[in-house]
Amino acid sequence: MTWLGWESLGGVLTSGPAVSSWSNGRLDCFVRGTDSALWHKWFDGGWSGWESLGGILTSSPAAVSWGRGRIDVFVRGTDSALWHKWFDGGWSGWESLGGVLTSEPAVCSWASGRLDVFARGTDSALWHKWFDGGWSGWESLGGVLTSGPGAVSWGRGRIDVFGAGTDSALWHKWFDGGWSGWESLGGILTSTPAVSSWRPGRLDVFVAGTDSAMWHKWFQNGWSGWESLGGVLTSAPAAVSWGPNRIDTFVMGTDSAMWHKWWSAVPTVRVHAKVLTAPNIPIATMLQRMRDVYASVGIAVEHASTENLNLPTLNDVDVGACTLGNTTAEQNALFANRNNAGANDVVVYFVRSTVPPFNGCAAHPAGRPGAVVVQGATQWTLGHEVGHVLGLFHVNDNDRLMTGNGTANITNPPPDIIGSERTTMLNSALTQDI
Repeated sequence: MTWLGWESLGGVLTSGPAVSSWSNGRLDCFVRGTDSALWHKWFDGGWSGWESLGGILTSSPAAVSWGRGRIDVFVRGTDSALWHKWFDGGWSGWESLGGVLTSEPAVCSWASGRLDVFARGTDSALWHKWFDGGWSGWESLGGVLTSGPGAVSWGRGRIDVFGAGTDSALWHKWFDGGWSGWESLGGILTSTPAVSSWRPGRLDVFVAGTDSAMWHKWFQNGWSGWESLGGVLTSAPAAVSWGPNRIDTFVMGTDSAMWHKWWSAVPTVRVHAKVLTAPNIPIATMLQRMRDVYASVGIAVEHASTENLNLPTLNDVDVGACTLGNTTAEQNALFANRNNAGANDVVVYFVRSTVPPFNGCAAHPAGRPGAVVVQGATQWTLGHEVGHVLGLFHVNDNDRLMTGNGTANITNPPPDIIGSERTTMLNSALTQDI
């Protein structure tokens, strides 16, 4: 994961922020100001100034969007009730939704016209109120919370809610046709949690830790451990995703300003080098040339590992006709050497030669993605052969990386990768979002 550093967005906050997004590249942030009113700042190609939306808040706000051009904001008022304000072409007034809140609210939406609001009640339990054509009453979901809740939906009919328990750990409850019990996810929280989701089955949770730094835990086929993202927080964080592989987080800093940190995944090909014979052109040079070309289409190249192999009988490896889907016994034996390589990592075997002679060969056994590159290969051979592994084919154009006329004949270094080839590379499981 590639986290960008912290940037200050100014303002003077007296609460934690809230954030929502109604489309790719759009962010709407809300805070309580020094006058206890709701203040709004948005990003749409650039950051706006701050605007006041009035009201008198006694908590941090919560915000969500159920569709383009729609925002719903919730706060606790001076009467401890839940109050609601929305944008749909223009800002509404404030409406009271009742209840007696002892925390800031949280809100999520799993469909257009659907809102699910959560808060801690006077009994420290989690309480829930929803809108689906009209407002429900309040229902108790139990638990004993020592923070406000955080909530998100990753898809229709799915809600995930988080809070700090009496042990200061992160606790989780979800709805998927019915409500689960509570599960502990550990940690020691000093704030209300925030949560976002950038695709079905993905959750990213953020909290302030005992060191006042922001800590992150995520779910994708299972829960990760905790990682520190640094900073010095004086509020709970807020988090949102505007699309796949993007997370934006916001906090109040020690200067009472709003600070922003964001993550964007980089499509990456992870390459492991297995060396039987070192090539004439250094592997580091080949990797850099590969990076130069792949970077032109937004794909990173990670040199994951290097291992020397003592396999003299495979140093002049029989590759047969070198056609995809057809491998020889020698290729099968060579490609069995995948130490430290993940299932979607590419392993490149540097050999003395192939039989018959090629600069490289990307034919590989099923489930063992990789290629061979020979001692006399050119600086572009590595990128070319890995291109084949990612699904690219030869073309009759010496301006292109995938020329079928030999990479020694490339005429405009660095060579080109065209748009359709980029799409093929990005769609390959071997191009990993890291």
